[in-house]
Amino acid sequence: MISDSTIVDGKTFLVTDPEGRVTRDHDGLFTADTRHLDTYEFTLTESTLEPLEVHSPHPGRRDLHLSTPIERGSRSVSVRRRQALADGLYERIEIENLTTESVSDTLEITVGTEFLDLFEVRGETQIDRSIETWGTDTGVSFEYDPDDVAFSRQTHVRADTQCELSDRMGTAARGDFRIDIELEPRATERLHIGVTFEESPAELRSAYERAAETTQQRTWDWNADTNIPNAVNPEKAAVLKQSFEDLLSLRLETKHGPILMAGTPWFATGFGRDSLIAAYQSLSVAPDIAKGTLRYLAAHQATENDDFRDAKPGKIFHEIREGELTVRNTVPHSPYYGTVDATALWIVLLHETYHQTDDHELVEDLRNSLDAALEWLKCYCDRDNNGFLEYDTDRLDDVGLTHQAWKDSGDGIMYPDGTHPEGPIALAEIQGYYYDALIRAADLFEMFGEQERTADLRERASELKAAFDEQFWLPKESFYAVGLDGEGNPIDCVTTNPGHCLWSGIVPESRADKVIDRLIADDMFSGWGIRTVSADHEVYNPQSYHLGSVWPHDNSLIVLGMVAYDRFDAAQTVTDGLFDTATARGNDRLPELFSGFNRNTSNVPVEYGTACEPQAWAAATPIACYAALRSQSEATEQVLTKTD
Repeated sequence: MISDSTIVDGKTFLVTDPEGRVTRDHDGLFTADTRHLDTYEFTLTESTLEPLEVHSPHPGRRDLHLSTPIERGSRSVSVRRRQALADGLYERIEIENLTTESVSDTLEITVGTEFLDLFEVRGETQIDRSIETWGTDTGVSFEYDPDDVAFSRQTHVRADTQCELSDRMGTAARGDFRIDIELEPRATERLHIGVTFEESPAELRSAYERAAETTQQRTWDWNADTNIPNAVNPEKAAVLKQSFEDLLSLRLETKHGPILMAGTPWFATGFGRDSLIAAYQSLSVAPDIAKGTLRYLAAHQATENDDFRDAKPGKIFHEIREGELTVRNTVPHSPYYGTVDATALWIVLLHETYHQTDDHELVEDLRNSLDAALEWLKCYCDRDNNGFLEYDTDRLDDVGLTHQAWKDSGDGIMYPDGTHPEGPIALAEIQGYYYDALIRAADLFEMFGEQERTADLRERASELKAAFDEQFWLPKESFYAVGLDGEGNPIDCVTTNPGHCLWSGIVPESRADKVIDRLIADDMFSGWGIRTVSADHEVYNPQSYHLGSVWPHDNSLIVLGMVAYDRFDAAQTVTDGLFDTATARGNDRLPELFSGFNRNTSNVPVEYGTACEPQAWAAATPIACYAALRSQSEATEQVLTKTD
């Protein structure tokens, strides 16, 4: 079951039910963290319209096909809504008479808005708003401009034909268009609608055509600029194609270069961890995104202490927003720095981007940011001076996140019996990221000719690796603990977190096979992917957010680690499961997450229910896995050729 149909262009997106209708609490047209339309209905007053098909020819475009009910084997009227997103939503509506008789009807379009902040849509306390509404003979406008804060929003809805308009006021502003439709036999009437956030363009037909051409050109440019791998298997090729389209839809242009937004509908903005990992996953095919991400995050790197935003000098942010709740400081996302891993991941991406592109200028430009990031890792993130990166779980306010790694839900880190650990907590994968950042930073400083600092970084990395193995290893499980609690005791839950340590290289060669074998054991590998938590634990729930579900990006980093330790068998098994998941879902797409039910008991991967899609690091997962295995295959072939 596909829960959402979404079209995206930068920070603007339209999310609807699978049939293209705005029917649910989280549906609507959003831009810059504000919902500009929460009602958007098309009806014929004399006939019922049935949704028949929803199709997206390329990112930023969607076609809806509707028709009147079947009577005596035939339908009488067909309606096609061709939508394009580009600085607004533009529609071409084609109403076709399929019969040999004239048809008279009225098209009614109902629109409305409360200008809710995205956090309000997600359940935060709502603000009382006074919205001004005014109409013309071609449309209606809504404006929200409070007196007590520098924040305002507008929505303008226009048709390119005269219409009868009646506006209704209440908690939300509403407006109804009524357009008379007169169709001769076999005739088609065409009209255009524009929904914009500033004044509407004078000519909506041209505006629609420009928007459609813009989305098409973006697709052509993307395909020309990226190195799309060729898959022999048609099903894998379809999954890779969808992944590339999803990454394009989530690409956000900034003055620092392109970045990937985390995902829709909830995360259509720049993130630290998510954007960094997605950029790493897709680096081999889109290096410009990696470079843009590095520069963008460096430009927002913290420079001062700010407890409300959890900022410390040198820290890379977690999430940035620009909606009303952020402007009012109701939420700390301007930006919010509550993450323990993004700073180390930034260093990892910087080095990997340099390694793959040989861009010396990039590294030189970001030298000061590198220094600041390393200073934060060394001075601010070791809460009890035990050498490990940690985060507090006992914040005195309800604003920040309890858990500040990728499993950031309130119960994301637990003991096997469901008990919550008390902090500060040192997670396994965070130590892996830290180790990798130290090793990679040492390489960069060696390039700078700073031998003393290079040696210091490598020594710290070596000490961290030894301490990690000694304190995180669980002999009874032949696996690493998910973390250490505030007393320094292992949190002995078997999870995917240590799988990331394979990617980071902190796992000794002598342990790698045991770790990998545990990850693909029956209690961890569902057949579709690796579960976040072992199914043998009491805390396991296959339909929880982080305690038994399957996250594609999580699996992809594990696959990269498996390849690094020459376990291509395991890497292929997990990759095949992920590609099969995308195919079995019917849209060739991996969602943010899905349920952890065993493949033997569920013939299809069961939806989690509220997962974001498209999601950047889920979309980049097939690309990362396929590229890693293909690169190894090519390397093996070269070795065999030389041997022959």
